[in-house]
This record gives sequence, structure tokens and C-alpha cells, in this order.
Amino acid sequence: MMPENNPDSEDASFSDLMAGHQGRLIGYIRTMIPDIDAAKDVLQETNMTLLRKSRDFEPGSNFTAWAFRIAYFEVLAWRRNKGRDRLQFSNELVESLAQTGERVSDSYDSRLDALKTCLEKLPERQKTIVQRHYLNGAPVQDIAREMDVKANAASQLLHRARHNLFQCINKLTGGAK
Repeated sequence: MMPENNPDSEDASFSDLMAGHQGRLIGYIRTMIPDIDAAKDVLQETNMTLLRKSRDFEPGSNFTAWAFRIAYFEVLAWRRNKGRDRLQFSNELVESLAQTGERVSDSYDSRLDALKTCLEKLPERQKTIVQRHYLNGAPVQDIAREMDVKANAASQLLHRARHNLFQCINKLTGGAK
């Protein structure tokens, strides 16, 4: 990747670094908090903390690792505040999930680039259903009506598209990560 596109580049402003890491941060937080609404709340808290601590960040150092560490502590704070909920992960599991999220993040850029390439390679009907379902949030039943097919046929088409994307991404990135 070219230095000017690297989110950890010294040339990037702090706000650019934050903006460029939102996808990674929510993904990382979601490894520890499966509820999307709660994860978004923690992301907001993480962003607030990142902004408050922006003067502590050393340009040129690893922004991803620094931001993930702050997000991890925000997850722990969220867990403390939600301590009376019935379903709680153990601290050991949360730490394990955090470490896994950090490892997976290392391949994020290459897998995202591969996804873009692989989407372009999909047959047109598969590309359409993936975009309608995942980018526009349309339910499979609505897409099926628009395509004038049964919902089961649309589900199968979406399944084949996901399978093709998975195979293509793994081929381009050297295997499942």
C-alpha cells in the first residue's frame, strides 16, 4: 500500500486516522459485544476517548493498536456498567476475543481490497443481490419479489454469491484468515 493511503502514515491528520479506522473499530468491538446497538454505543465512547487523548498519540506510531487498546478498555467499562445483565462473557473470553480481533485486523486492508475485486468478478445477478442485501439492507423476500423469483431461489443465489466471494477472497489473500 502506498504511504499516502496508509491510515497509520505520519502525514495523516488525527481526524483522518479516526475516520479511516471506524470500520476496524466497530469490527473489533463487535468481536467482544455482539449486540450491534451496544457496539455502536461503545464505538461512540471510544471515539470520545480517542479525541480526549489525541494529544497522547505519537504521530508515526501504530494508531490501530493504540485505538484498539482504548476500545478494549471502553468495552470493559461497558461490561462493568452492564454487570447485572444475565448474559455476560467472562473477562478471559473478552480478552481472548480482543486478541483475535487484533490479529484479524492485520489482514483487514488486503481482505477489503480483495472483496472489492471479487465483487466486480461476480455474475451480474449475484452482484445485484449482494449489493441490494448487504449495501442497501433489503430483505431477501423483497429482493425476490423485485427479481420475480421465489424467496428460496433468491436465498440460494445469495448463498452462491457469498460462497464465490469467500473462495475469491481466500484465493487473492492466500487463505482464510
